[in-house]
Amino acid sequence: MQVLDLMSSWVSHLPASCADLAVTGLGMNAPELDQNPRLAARVVRDINADPTLPFADAAFDAVLCSMSVEYLTRPFEVFAEVARVLKRARHSC
Repeated sequence: MQVLDLMSSWVSHLPASCADLAVTGLGMNAPELDQNPRLAARVVRDINADPTLPFADAAFDAVLCSMSVEYLTRPFEVFAEVARVLKRARHSC
């Protein structure tokens, strides 16, 4: 499962039981991202300066934003981007 940890830093707030996740951390501080052992990939980006997420459409199964959402200056643009990078659920009904 591909997971984007948005506004990530030195820790991802995921339970240890979720060990099979491929987590990409996007944050503003490279040294903090480098300290996070849960991340398979790290992207340094200021999404307040540019809310565009540098990922393809439907790249992730899940996106989490555990902390810091209150610091977004353009939250509607960021969450529109979150919707873009999320895979769409497929219903069998």
